[in-house]
Amino acid sequence: MAEHDSTRPHPIERWLEANLPGYRFGFVLLFLLMTYAFMASGVSGSWVRVVTVTLQGLTLLAALRASEVSRRLFRIAAVVALIALFSALVSLPVSTSDGATGVFFVLNVLMVAGAPIAISRALWRRPVIDVHTVLGAICIYVLVGMFFAFLYSAIGYIGSDPFFVQTNHASIAEYLYFSFVTLTTVGYGDFTAAGGLGRSLASLEALLGQIYLVTIVATIVSRIAHTRGSRADETASPDAS
Repeated sequence: MAEHDSTRPHPIERWLEANLPGYRFGFVLLFLLMTYAFMASGVSGSWVRVVTVTLQGLTLLAALRASEVSRRLFRIAAVVALIALFSALVSLPVSTSDGATGVFFVLNVLMVAGAPIAISRALWRRPVIDVHTVLGAICIYVLVGMFFAFLYSAIGYIGSDPFFVQTNHASIAEYLYFSFVTLTTVGYGDFTAAGGLGRSLASLEALLGQIYLVTIVATIVSRIAHTRGSRADETASPDAS
């Protein structure tokens, strides 16, 4: 975990630290792609909550491990993930309750919100710009899209009015689609938010998506090019005699 963490490691933590070194954000991206593919498949049923919350919990823990957070914070996140999984299992008999589904999405919002913050701090501390840094930046971008998708879903299920103008019963696949279309500012218009809160959040997501691409990703790519250029100059320059 963190370099100066004095907390005594649990055997599981010791195994993770030995086998999953820090800044390996490829594992995080893999869990994100698995979660995206599962939610975008359009499957339905109360069991979907269990699978989704399991994937989100694994994504959160993988992100924290790659970010080398303290063991105490990692344990808190593990407890939160277990509570979310237990809640999803308990809610299995309540397959058609909008309230239970809305609470489930709120739990997912809370879990997704912690991962990009941890990754951002790790990338800020990292002195080297390499492929792991790029993968971390991509993970943050995907996590932002999923965060808003779960937030829209929570509003749609808990609120008394439909979230979209075009449909009264949107699925998680449609919320996910709307979120990433908004994040990338494609704006097809086949789904539009009906209420003021949804429109405000969609505008905020589009703004964050553009700012992120223009600033963070562009900065990382330019720094990689600058680093490679500096190394090439050092290689080409003759040694001082």
